Parts: sequence; structure tokens; C-alpha cells
Amino acid sequence: MDARSPATASAQDLFETHGAAIYRFAVVLLKHRQDAEDCVQETFLKLLRHLEAGGDTSNIRGWLFTVAANAARDRQRGRLRWLPWLPEHDAQIDPPRLPDEDGRLTHARAALRRLSARDRLLLALRAQGLSYRDIASAARLNPASVGRLLARAVDRWTVESERAQRGSHVNGDKNAVLERHSNSGNR
Repeated sequence: MDARSPATASAQDLFETHGAAIYRFAVVLLKHRQDAEDCVQETFLKLLRHLEAGGDTSNIRGWLFTVAANAARDRQRGRLRWLPWLPEHDAQIDPPRLPDEDGRLTHARAALRRLSARDRLLLALRAQGLSYRDIASAARLNPASVGRLLARAVDRWTVESERAQRGSHVNGDKNAVLERHSNSGNR
């Protein structure tokens, strides 16, 4: 007999389904594995409380990314408040190793590191397949502005990507990395 409450079971199932995506999203925003892990933990603890209170589950993926974006934002704000920036505080994370035979992922990651926090947030949310409405909610933006801001973020990412690729001869579409989960018709 399973002694877990329905809310706990549901939260665990949702963690198994969405936990890795939330973690990858948090790593992109926070750049530190420990902070990303804390962000994921905070997100799923809030999910458990939300489910126990009988909260709305109609768009749980969007809800999770919104909570994770807010948790990451709070963590970044706290870090800025208490720690002065020093080069040794800007530790690089080791992203999961994926096959990168032609160097496109390396160039894409280098370009993303040079973008502003808002641009990284918008691109990461869109790469997760969220709608413009969900992106607006997670990024605390006016929904009518998301398309324009996202287009500008893609343009800046493209410029940075081209800078990262100078000197190398990479074939293929450099935007393919972004469009892995993209669905422009889902706004």
C-alpha cells in the first residue's frame, strides 16, 4: 500500500516528468549547479504546497517555469545584494556533455554567456517550448512585448554566435540549436 498523499504522488510524477528541464533552465539562468539545484528544490516544494492547497493544474508546465524563473531571479537578486562581483565568483559550470562534432553547441553556449540575463531567460523559456503567454508570465513581461523582445534576443544571440564562430568553418543552421523545441504557432 502506498502511504504517499495524492499531492505528494502527483508532485513526484511531475518532478520525474519536468525536473530535468527545470534544472537545465535554472542552470542557464544561474550558471552555478548548486544554485540551480536549490532553485529546482524550491520550485517543487512550492508545487507540493500548490497541489496540497488544490491549486490550478491546467497549465502546470507553464506554472513550473514561472516559479523557477522567479526563484532564479530572487537568487540572483540576493547574490547581487550580498556578494561583490569578483572573477573567482563567476565560476563556469560544466554543462552536460553532448556530441558536438562540428562545434555548434560550443559556439552557441559561448554566445549565450555573452547575452544579458533577460535575453538568456527569454531564449531558455522559448527553447523549452513555452507559449508567448507563458513566457510573459515567467519573465514578468507584457504579453504583447514578448514577440518583439524574443526576436531581438534571437538577433543578439545570432550576432554573438557569429562572433563565436569567426575563424571556424561551421556548416549548417546556427539557429537550429534554439529551434529544438520551438513552435512559433503556439503563442
